[in-house]
Amino acid sequence: MEAYRDQYASVFRGGRGVTLIGISNDAPEEMASWMADADFPFVFATDIEGQTADSFGTGLRDNAMVSRRTVIVVDPEGRISYTAFPFSAIDPTAYEELEAAIAAVAPPVDEGEQQDLEEEIAREASLLPAGDC
Repeated sequence: MEAYRDQYASVFRGGRGVTLIGISNDAPEEMASWMADADFPFVFATDIEGQTADSFGTGLRDNAMVSRRTVIVVDPEGRISYTAFPFSAIDPTAYEELEAAIAAVAPPVDEGEQQDLEEEIAREASLLPAGDC
């Protein structure tokens, strides 16, 4: 999830016209502590029993962890417009595809927002080690 945080401005447009919800099957208390420590700019939801994972076909492994990381883009009308199953968090091209999928359905940003977004992206780039995703 740190990769999502570190690329929030570029991939998720800094939250402009996009809502990112990380869903985990961790206990709410564990997740709240981890979220605070890692300074995430987006929200999380818990799915302890794995019902959400099941509904999207990912399910849980025998150790009760989600079987595969999946990214789902829902358009402004509530329709699923893109699914990456499984999503490879270590593959830079996965983020490029995700960014394109979001751009295809997210409302455009105005000129002022675009400038702010470009500044956020520049700050992100200065924080990421070369080749990191």
